[in-house]
Amino acid sequence: MIHFNPSKILIPVDFSATSLLAIKHGAFTAQLTKCDVYLFHVINSQFAAGDMFLPVVQLENKTDFHKMIDAKLEELAHQINKDYGVRVISVSRTGVPSKEINAFAEEIKASLIVMGTHGYSPLEELVIGSNALKVITKSPCPTMVMSSEADHKGYQKIVLPIDSSANSRQKVIFAIEFAKHFSTELHAVALMDESEGELAEEMELILHQIQTRAEEHDVVYHSDVIKNVTNRAKATVEHANKLGADLVIIMTDQDAELSGFFLGPYSQQVIHLSKVPTIAIKPLDLSGANANILGGTSGI
Repeated sequence: MIHFNPSKILIPVDFSATSLLAIKHGAFTAQLTKCDVYLFHVINSQFAAGDMFLPVVQLENKTDFHKMIDAKLEELAHQINKDYGVRVISVSRTGVPSKEINAFAEEIKASLIVMGTHGYSPLEELVIGSNALKVITKSPCPTMVMSSEADHKGYQKIVLPIDSSANSRQKVIFAIEFAKHFSTELHAVALMDESEGELAEEMELILHQIQTRAEEHDVVYHSDVIKNVTNRAKATVEHANKLGADLVIIMTDQDAELSGFFLGPYSQQVIHLSKVPTIAIKPLDLSGANANILGGTSGI
């Protein structure tokens, strides 16, 4: 089972608009869960090697640049501590951003990474930033991602898309525990295409099982079944918009890095289309489980 056991929240910061928005979400989450916040900046080694940043910031040398970054991080850390009353640690390193972020998350045993979908290099961005995509697919912990549209207003309604696959259900306990922390309504939605009519009874059973677990945690629960879905990602986002949801929780797709950036898998499309934050959770390895349990690869 994948649990929400908050202790350390990692926020990658490159001072872009979405990374500063991520600070609001991450600090708010830390405040309510009594977590430590880690602000983490990666000086992209590809840019540093060619002195690409030096003409822009007009500094004498790279040492000055590192000092400037550390000073800006400390300034942010002080403001977060003042505004949210949480402990903040700031760290900067040089390297490939996605690799350094995931390595640092593993190092500190982060509970959650909170980051924007764009940053570090505008040249890389097509549908979802390549750094964000690589962090999500390789992260040792769940990752909350958001675009510049995902304004912060707290979390009152969480959308939990469900299908019949084992991967789909791996996020249920996490979602219930998250909802419990924030006194949030949990809205599970079964998304079925026109070929899955025979699964209706099974999906109703799964939704009822989720309801039982939610009630055990005193979480307000609602469920819906949407049939004849042609695009699961669009249906998920449309349902979230209809409910006025504040958060969507999904599983990552295992083939995300091979899918390209224009017409990606379910998880990538949801993250790209959603106007609210999305928490993406990498499935546990269930390779030794019964094959029937592993049916389905939609990433829901």
